[in-house]
Amino acid sequence: MKLLNPREYFRDHFSARIFLTLSLVIIIGTFSFTVFFYSYQRASLTEKVKDKGELLASLLAHNAKIGIFADNSDLLTAPISDILQDPQVLSVVIYASDGRILALQNRTGSKPLPDAEKWDAGVANALTDALPVVSLNSDNFIFWTRVTLKPLVAVDNLYLGGGHAKDTKKTIGFIKVVLDSNFLRKSLRSLLLACILNGVALLLIGSLIAYHLSKKITTPLNKLTEEVNSFGSEGKYKEIAVENGDEIGKLAAAFNNLVVSLQKRETEQALLEEQLRQSQKMEAVGQLAGGVAHDFNNILTAIYGHCSVLQMKMGTDAPFRRDIDQIYAAAERAANLTRSLLAFSRKQIMNPKKINLNEIVMNVGKMLTRIIGEDIQLKAVCTGKPLRVFADSGQIEQVLMNLAANARDAMTKGGILTIETAVQEIDESFIHAYGYGEAGKYVVLSVSDTGKGMDAETSKKIFEPFFTTKEVGKGTGLGLSIVYGVIKQHNGYINVYSKPEEGTTFRIYLPQVYEEDVDSEKETPPEYPRMGSETILVAEDDATIRELEGSILREFGYDVILACDGEDAVEKFKAGKEKIAIIVMDMIMPRKSGKEAYEEIKKIQPDVRILFMSGYSPDLLHDRGISANGEDVLIKPIHPLELVRKLRAVLDS
Repeated sequence: MKLLNPREYFRDHFSARIFLTLSLVIIIGTFSFTVFFYSYQRASLTEKVKDKGELLASLLAHNAKIGIFADNSDLLTAPISDILQDPQVLSVVIYASDGRILALQNRTGSKPLPDAEKWDAGVANALTDALPVVSLNSDNFIFWTRVTLKPLVAVDNLYLGGGHAKDTKKTIGFIKVVLDSNFLRKSLRSLLLACILNGVALLLIGSLIAYHLSKKITTPLNKLTEEVNSFGSEGKYKEIAVENGDEIGKLAAAFNNLVVSLQKRETEQALLEEQLRQSQKMEAVGQLAGGVAHDFNNILTAIYGHCSVLQMKMGTDAPFRRDIDQIYAAAERAANLTRSLLAFSRKQIMNPKKINLNEIVMNVGKMLTRIIGEDIQLKAVCTGKPLRVFADSGQIEQVLMNLAANARDAMTKGGILTIETAVQEIDESFIHAYGYGEAGKYVVLSVSDTGKGMDAETSKKIFEPFFTTKEVGKGTGLGLSIVYGVIKQHNGYINVYSKPEEGTTFRIYLPQVYEEDVDSEKETPPEYPRMGSETILVAEDDATIRELEGSILREFGYDVILACDGEDAVEKFKAGKEKIAIIVMDMIMPRKSGKEAYEEIKKIQPDVRILFMSGYSPDLLHDRGISANGEDVLIKPIHPLELVRKLRAVLDS
């Protein structure tokens, strides 16, 4: 068993140091007070004894004047007996003026005092007035006083005109009163005992007070220490009660504020971490979209191309013309979806134009009826006048289709889907109330359903990537995230209003374009491409697209040379450089990229003309270290007529 080291204990325990300090202060204070009180009471008791002795001696001197003057001891018996009635008086002696004993008497039952009758001439000579003189031997108090008598005025002096005699007093005797000092000693002993008991009581009370004060001081500190340790080790915290406004209370309040501040910072940090994770999710979506876009755009290019070839070879009243048109429309929607994914990941350059939002709503409404099903009623409520916005019509259409699909899934038992357009002025009060926006006029696009709705927590997360309330396998969690990304890219805002079992409303705010800013000339449809006869080198690593492009170009009269990659393109250009008028080249190919092959071909023929194609967006091309600045680039999926039209424009430039 380890012995307790007092030094270490007091060093490690603040409460012990406080208790020891307070106890020492109380001990010193109690001892000083007890000594002072005892000294004061001792002096007071002694002074009372002296006053009593002086009073008795003076009284006896007054009552014994006649007996002393007459030198008659019998006349002194009564005054002495009266004095001896006091139990503290041991002995009384009356002397004549010459020192003779006129009367001596001891208290009955007391032992005779040695030298009680002894004459003390020194004391007698010191008695110059009637006041008693006290002396203290080892056992008793002795009080001396003289007995004086005022003489009569002489008659002859009065008769002879001598006036009054001087007022002189004549000493006729002396009184000695002996008082027992044991009474005083007993009183002093009782006083000392009482002082000691009171001192002990004060020490006990003071110790309890010191203990209570030390606990009062250290208990909040110990709680504070426990909470600090708990908060530091486990992250748990219970608010410390602030009982008063002293320094400890202020320290507890400061710690509470510190923890609240730390928790707020942790919350903010968690929010930032969550935002970082969402950003990483969006980046992952961007990487996924960019990676998928190349292959998907190649597939769509093939679908576009073959549909276009069939459309060109079929009449408008051909039996399968309607089916071909539907396939082409589906390819258009798939291309819009790809562009929306790239827009969401900020990898797609938009093609915004001044459009009438009412026309977009009416055009998309025809397709939405097939998306939402027969059990859902579609209502489109548009304003009477055009609502101009600067937007990519394909992406806005994709936004409407995503919101409609989301509403369809919320109305499992049927319902009403309402699309409305309006104009709203956003002012400072709106910005203050909602926490976003810039002042100005906005076109508001509202999409409402009568479905099952959402609670507040779900509404907060509805635009997060990969967040979905649907069952596993029935939702990707990207539809509303794409909507959010598209609207933000259009410098707009989107919010959601929903309550469980009360439906959901999405409101989209897009900056309005004023009528005077809109071009008065209507867009004219592009002309049908002209035929050609030049030789074209087509370099494409995807065999399906390569054969398709060759077939389409031959249909328009061109002579086509096909190359399967960049290296093959260089070799075939070297073999037929005299007759090749232009190169149509994919930018990402095996062995040599389109850009590398072009740089090598330029060394052979610096003025060679080229038209690049790519299934990647310009941003992703830049990430791969390929820049198309200053060059003609077509981004897949490419409409065959667009390819021929662009090719003809480059050849004619």
